[in-house]
Amino acid sequence: MDLSLNASQILIRDSARGFVRRHVPRAELVRQAKDGETWDRRWWDHFRDDGWTGALVPSDFGGLDLDPLSAALIFEELGRGAVPSPLLASSAVAVGLLRGCAASEARDAALTGIADGSMIVIPALRRPDTSWKGVAATGTPLSDGMVLSGAKVFVPFADAATHFLVSVLLPGDGTPALAIVPAGAGITTRLLPGFIQANHEVVFSDIAVSERSVLRTGDASFDDSLAAARIMTAAYQVGGMEEMLDMSVGHSNTRIQFGTPIGRFQRVQDHIIRLLNAMDAAKWATYEAAWALETGRNGVARSYLAGSTASDSYYEAANAAHEVHAAIGSDPRYGLTLYTRISRTMYELLGPPGWMRRRMADGLGW
Repeated sequence: MDLSLNASQILIRDSARGFVRRHVPRAELVRQAKDGETWDRRWWDHFRDDGWTGALVPSDFGGLDLDPLSAALIFEELGRGAVPSPLLASSAVAVGLLRGCAASEARDAALTGIADGSMIVIPALRRPDTSWKGVAATGTPLSDGMVLSGAKVFVPFADAATHFLVSVLLPGDGTPALAIVPAGAGITTRLLPGFIQANHEVVFSDIAVSERSVLRTGDASFDDSLAAARIMTAAYQVGGMEEMLDMSVGHSNTRIQFGTPIGRFQRVQDHIIRLLNAMDAAKWATYEAAWALETGRNGVARSYLAGSTASDSYYEAANAAHEVHAAIGSDPRYGLTLYTRISRTMYELLGPPGWMRRRMADGLGW
């Protein structure tokens, strides 16, 4: 198993890294967070022009159809920069769900729209009254007249959506499905309060759902269809850990206490090692899952391992980084809290770590 990057992958990584350095200064992210802004819409033109919106979309629909590791490198660099955007939700999570659906005119049009950047399709999956036990388990029942009414919570970047991809249960037998619903009349969004990033409640009020906009699952379950999306999510989390490690090492080398850099204190070193170990575990689990998915070596099961490891590790790494930084790390102007907030926001994005580990064990036959 060779997890080293080839020349094409290095070019993709460096391009994404260059975008972050040129267009997303940390001071601007701090200002956005202070002013309650969720993201900068000007970034979308760059995502579209570089093909990132279609990174995981098949070439038949205008996408790049990158291998999982190449696509993951884009999200890793965006995570390193703490770049907030609907790219992960639309171009990874929604694409994964759509690719897992049976072919239809509506599905194909959505994949084409995501690839060319004209559509931002945001998954709306969780009902307020349910815990996460898979995409299908969180579906909202449609009435006999195919009318959608109800709320979804923890919907990322709902304010950016041109369309929602809603988990539903069909009338009669309650078959799980997905409905493509255009944003607009009858749909209201509310930014959820608290120490989370760009998560919304979305309320659907008597939205008519046509038969042609309803998508059924294909050969795999909706959750297994999200294998690549779990890897992209984990890669974004890995990037955040890499940056927190750099910040922590830099701070420990320049912060002087009792006449010496705090990096010489064993307890500070302990916290940095905790952070490093968490990052390493998540990074190599993510890279291995990408390799396994590309080569047909039970990548779906390994994607659950990558997802659970990255969520737990990001949470742990953020805690360790704050131990290193102490008071300055809690000052929003410093920038560390950008990553801490993301570590909490993404912890259960595609299911809690314990649930993912159970899915991994089932997939490996344990």
